[in-house]
Amino acid sequence: MILIYVLMILFTAWMFWGWMVGESREIYWMRNWCASIFIAMSVLMCLGGGAKITKKYYERSHRASIQELSRLLKERFDEGRVDDVRDAISHIADAPDEWSTHSTDVLQRMADVTQALEKTSRSRVASKPKSVQ
Repeated sequence: MILIYVLMILFTAWMFWGWMVGESREIYWMRNWCASIFIAMSVLMCLGGGAKITKKYYERSHRASIQELSRLLKERFDEGRVDDVRDAISHIADAPDEWSTHSTDVLQRMADVTQALEKTSRSRVASKPKSVQ
């Protein structure tokens, strides 16, 4: 895969060189063709690079959110709160009906469940120990 990128860069550099030769030798057709191809290839590489960086950013973001949800579900499972885990998984997996106020997007439902699980874990930490009550 890296070979394709290297060849694209080499081809773009060759077009830039052809553009410069066309300018210095005053070869009209060479100057126009090489300049047009060089600009098109440069724009293509910039757009492709931006898309690749954006894809990596969103993949990293989704991995982090899935890891956080998994950690919270494991924590509930270890505490013996199996019903909470079952409810969370069913909320994510089952699409809501058309009258529901919940989002139809699975990523949004996952974020909602993660946020709800975080809220319940914070309140549990902030509560008084059983020995004090």
